Amino acid sequence: MAVTLVLASVAANAASVTFNNVANSVNRGGVYSGYYSLTIDSMSILGLCDSVNSQVNPPVTWTADILTYADIQAGLIGKFNNPPNPITKSNYSKAGWLFSQLGTLAPNDYSGQADIQEAIWKIMSPAYVLVGAGASAWYTAAAAQGAFDWTNVMRVVTPNPLVQDGIDVQEFLIGPAIAVVPVPAAVWLFGSALGIMGWVRRKTTA
Repeated sequence: MAVTLVLASVAANAASVTFNNVANSVNRGGVYSGYYSLTIDSMSILGLCDSVNSQVNPPVTWTADILTYADIQAGLIGKFNNPPNPITKSNYSKAGWLFSQLGTLAPNDYSGQADIQEAIWKIMSPAYVLVGAGASAWYTAAAAQGAFDWTNVMRVVTPNPLVQDGIDVQEFLIGPAIAVVPVPAAVWLFGSALGIMGWVRRKTTA
């Protein structure tokens, strides 16, 4: 089983991420809040950053893992999940709930998107001081959420490694359109075969 998990982790290490520009985000106290323009592998997509303390000047490219709700819950490392613990898993759930609320806004409500972005920053980095007029209400609503399952809402694009070329690169939250690289069937079969061999060996030596 341990061999299978290691191979699965390697197989999930997937994406090339380019932070192109800050798109239609809004300046909040010198930091741009809202959707950023990204390219993940060859797909153009919008995403929210979740770390207000990671300052990255576009354009820049790095490598990342694309994590699902199940990945975070299972203990895979995210930028705010190192080491994994119930508080950080809960924070990702709150961020997932906030991300789900973006669909309630008009597409050109850039201020509203920035408010949700700020609330995510506050969830993930409590020392952050909210700026936008609507950000506090979003933060309060998110803080009251329980275990929100963001499986069909969001993916976490977390840098791997966390620091690349001397830069503490950004983690992004995106919609679920990006495919997660599945573990090849051969990997699972290989892991299962090892498990069976170990069981046979133990049975033979008993």
